[in-house]
Amino acid sequence: MGLNLFIAVICVVVALLLTFLTIRFFFGARARATDAETGAFRDQPEQEPVHAGDTLRTRRSDNAASIRLLTTQVVVAAVLTLLVIIPDLLHMMRPSIVPGWLIAPWLHAIIITPVMFYSGYPIHIDGWSAIRRRVPNMNSLASVGSGAAYVYSLLVCFAEDLLPDSMHDVYFQVTGVIITLVLLARLMSDRWLPRRAAFPLQTKVDRLSRILVPIVFLIAVWTFVVWLIFGRQPAFARALLIAIGVLIIACPVALGWAAPLAATFATDRARRAGMRVLTTSALQQAQDVRAVVFSSTLADASRETIDALLDAGLGVDVVDASDTDDAVRRIGERRAKLDIDGDDAALLFVGDGHEDVAVRNAADIAVVVTKDADADFVHADVVTDEPGGACVPQLIRLSKAMVRNIQENAIWAFVFNLIGIPIAAGVLYPFTGWTLDPSLAGLAMFLSSLAVLLNALRLRHAHIDR
Repeated sequence: MGLNLFIAVICVVVALLLTFLTIRFFFGARARATDAETGAFRDQPEQEPVHAGDTLRTRRSDNAASIRLLTTQVVVAAVLTLLVIIPDLLHMMRPSIVPGWLIAPWLHAIIITPVMFYSGYPIHIDGWSAIRRRVPNMNSLASVGSGAAYVYSLLVCFAEDLLPDSMHDVYFQVTGVIITLVLLARLMSDRWLPRRAAFPLQTKVDRLSRILVPIVFLIAVWTFVVWLIFGRQPAFARALLIAIGVLIIACPVALGWAAPLAATFATDRARRAGMRVLTTSALQQAQDVRAVVFSSTLADASRETIDALLDAGLGVDVVDASDTDDAVRRIGERRAKLDIDGDDAALLFVGDGHEDVAVRNAADIAVVVTKDADADFVHADVVTDEPGGACVPQLIRLSKAMVRNIQENAIWAFVFNLIGIPIAAGVLYPFTGWTLDPSLAGLAMFLSSLAVLLNALRLRHAHIDR
């Protein structure tokens, strides 16, 4: 008993030390300074070669070679993960139709290892790099969760005889699902969203991740300690398994999908409405438009749109865009009034593309109305062939719908973690004698991501005409 008490005291002291170090490392003064210097993901220079180690935050979204590489990584991860999941599902439904060797742990290890180290390489590189820089992100938690499931499963393969029968399950499929979903979200962003588009809402999600990751790590540590001390034998293996379940269920795949999926489907909805969105930041910022300035050349044609905007309470001006200096001055004056009003109000300019780029630069959002909707314009956020600027009210409505969708997804992901993490940690065990198996934790994580996907899909049919 004395030895057990001594081990328990040592475990608590180690956990307290880890808690202190974690808080100091991630929330100390140096971490705050690093956070202030860290921006959104950076584009790699075009001359740099693309390789499997490119991190998700430096991958070039406008580079064909980069997208081909990411597509290959997603395909490899998805196919190999399905090769593990499908036999498992068939075995659960009808064990007699699946040969034993198809569900052997060693075969699963061989199949999932390329997913872990090839497809998952950019996730691990970026995730651990972010931890070293004291700014953990969603890839950090995805890397830790997938790695924990992989390492524990290997432990079962190598030391099965040392573990009780109840601890012989492997979780390679969980590793595959996590990596596939994270990469798939990035692939959708790279393929559908505009090149080098800043997305402020994603920055807020990243900041939330910087708080979530250390908290989840500490919850997993204390979960392990509590189960090691108070759990029934075999205490160590059970404590390790439950702590891994916490890391798995906390993998923020749903949170990572919230903004990219919503922006992807909103961009597609804009395209079907005749708008080519070039910057997703504009798609987000359009919800804050409080004033619209029209070029005097397409203004007569925009009379119906202008009346609709005035009825909606927006300020509307018309400028002679051919007089660049005067147009820039008048837009600046209107912009200054919005700054006084506050509330992150934005100004939108509608021109025909013939105005000087300085005029478009003076506005927060620049919409170009042209018959050649595929043409490129410097500092044009939206290009449309819809006459009369009719897309402006639609753009504003779509922006509000998209931001609302992202907020719904983020809230769902947060509530899911708020409920799922304590359940994975075993809070129900004293009352029900039940703990959450890591496979079920992985399934719950997948269903959470599916809910986010289905909610974001609603944007493809958003009503933006009125």
